[in-house]
Order: sequence, then C-alpha cells, then structure tokens
Amino acid sequence: MPISQPLSLFRWLCEKRETTMMEDTIVLYPSPGRGHLFCMVELGKQIVKHHPSISVTIIISTLPTEPFPVDDPYFSTLPTTYPSITLIHLPKVSLPPITSFSPLDFVASFFELPELSNTNLHQTLLNLSKSFNIKALIIDFFCSAAFEFVSSRHNIPIYFFFTSGASGLSAFLHLPVLDKIFTKSLKDLDVIIDLHGIFKIPSKAMPAAICDRSHKVYRYFLDTAKLMMKSAGIVINTSELLEHRALQAIQEGKCDPNEPVPPLFCVGPLVTTSESKSEHECLAWLDSQPSRSRYFLVDEMKVALALREAEGEQFVTAPELEERLIELMNSKKGEAVRESVLKLSEDAAAAKSDGGSSCVAMAKLLDSFKKG
Repeated sequence: MPISQPLSLFRWLCEKRETTMMEDTIVLYPSPGRGHLFCMVELGKQIVKHHPSISVTIIISTLPTEPFPVDDPYFSTLPTTYPSITLIHLPKVSLPPITSFSPLDFVASFFELPELSNTNLHQTLLNLSKSFNIKALIIDFFCSAAFEFVSSRHNIPIYFFFTSGASGLSAFLHLPVLDKIFTKSLKDLDVIIDLHGIFKIPSKAMPAAICDRSHKVYRYFLDTAKLMMKSAGIVINTSELLEHRALQAIQEGKCDPNEPVPPLFCVGPLVTTSESKSEHECLAWLDSQPSRSRYFLVDEMKVALALREAEGEQFVTAPELEERLIELMNSKKGEAVRESVLKLSEDAAAAKSDGGSSCVAMAKLLDSFKKG
C-alpha cells in the first residue's frame, strides 16, 4: 500500500474530528431594508430559542445611503439578551450611479447590493468555516445573487427567507409561468390573472415591480422566483392557520407545475418585539405585507374594507375615507372585519405557542439542518 494513502486517510480523519468538534452555526443573510433586517433577526432569535446548542451568525450588508442603526436599542442589547447571536458587518460597497431615479430603480438596488457584496460574503464564509461548522445559509429573497455564487464555492445548504406572507409568495412564484404566457408587460394588459385557487386579480393591480418587463427589476424578480424553487427550502413569515389556502396552492405545485416545490417552513408571524410598541403582533404582521395588498386583505383575509379611488386619481378622497371609517366602526360589515382581525390575532398566538404549527415548522426546519 502506498504510504500516501494512509496519510491521506489520517488527514481526513483529523479534519473530520476537527469539524465534529466545531460549534454548529446557522448563517443568516438579510437584506438591509429595515423590515427585512428586523424579521431576519427575529428568525435568529427563534432558532436559538428552539435550539440553544446552536449559534446564529447574521451577516449584514449596508446600503450606502442608509447607515446601520447601531444605536438602536434593538441591536445594542442583542449581545446581552442573545449572546449566541453574532453580527458580522460586510465592508461597504458603492452602487453604480443612477441617472434617472424611480421607485423601481430603488427596489432594484436591493438586488444589486448583494451581487456587489458576493466576494466579501464568500470571504466571510471562508473565515467562519475555520471556526464553525456552517449547517445552513438562509438568505433574504432580495439576496438571491448570493445563491449560485455561494453554491458553486461552498458545500452549504441554502434556504430562502420570504419576509412577507404566503399569498404574496404565491403571486411571486407564479411569475415564471406568467412570463411564458404573456409577451407584453402586465401593466399594458387588461386581463384577470388567476392565481390558481388563491385569488383573481387584474393584471394592472399586480405589484409594480413585476408589471414592467422592460425594467431590470422585473428580471431580478423573475430569476429569484426560479432560484427559490431550487433551494433547500423556503422559510415563510406566516403560519398555516393564517394562510392555509395559499400554502396549499404552493405545495400542490399550482404556481409552477413544471418545477418541484422545495420544503416550506411557516415559522411566523415574526415581528419585532419592543416595549415601545403597543400594536398587536398580528397588526404588525399585516403592516409588513406588500403595499399593494388590496385584494389579499379585502377578498382573501377579509380584514379590510375596500376604498374607492377618485376617478383618474391615485388617492382616496376624504369623504370616501370618512365613509369607510364610519362603516368600519358601526356597520355589520365593519363588525365582521373586526371579528376577522381578532380571529387572526388568536390564530397567530396559537401558531406560536408550544405545539402550535409555527413551532412544529421551526422544529422541522432545525431537523433539516441536522440532515444537511
């Protein structure tokens, strides 16, 4: 037997022993947007709560125009309250200059920042792997540029985290199919989009970021939807009780029948906990939903009354707002809405209680880390 073979085996056994003795960590990679960042930190808290023996490392990138809130008590107290959560800041990068700024350009920048940070992320993961056994990487869907870059360089299971709800995710995952069906931009069509058992919505009422095929942000969302289906799993900021129909549609492959659906982990609702906030977690979760959620909130969840926009205007008139407020407070329809909100808050609390669906989903997610 050549002498190199037993030496190679010995080296492999030593490296295996060293890896086994390393502390396990889960790496989270949030988008720097405040709502996305806070949701990801809350996910980290839940991971260490349910699995105290594992640590969480949160890798943070910062928008050039928005400094990281280091003085915010939410972050300054984190090392004390959650000592097993570590924050690592990536070096700042500069986004290319924008000549004609628009809201869609701003959304696109959230996809472009992670792409520019890929090299720094790669180096950070290399450094971490010298001291920790990285069991999984969970990336925000805005950080999709990291998926293939990291996959080709590291042997780490990669999960996506969708900070919004399952209905928004379902609409998002329909995009590859819609892209094949329609050759024109959704904003230029006058059709009803059937989201396969969830709800129907006029094409022009779809989120603006996926309505214009000519804008680069459309391609970012389209590519991300495809990548999510290739991931080790999708972690969703909702619970099965809150959005059963939407989840069932995703699980049954109704979004894209041509792609197998990765495991779904509904571990929410995850919202920021702060003594300065008095709103209920269910309302905070609703606040985190996409701004153009009229059909979702009114028709699907029945927790809102529809407002009529003035003809030719983008704004609701004061008399219309007053009328709907009175209706919400005094009518049978308003009473039904208030009861729906109360039921949602109860369902959210039940999902996050011991043995609730979100706790069960978190246990399954942690178990998937162990299996690698």
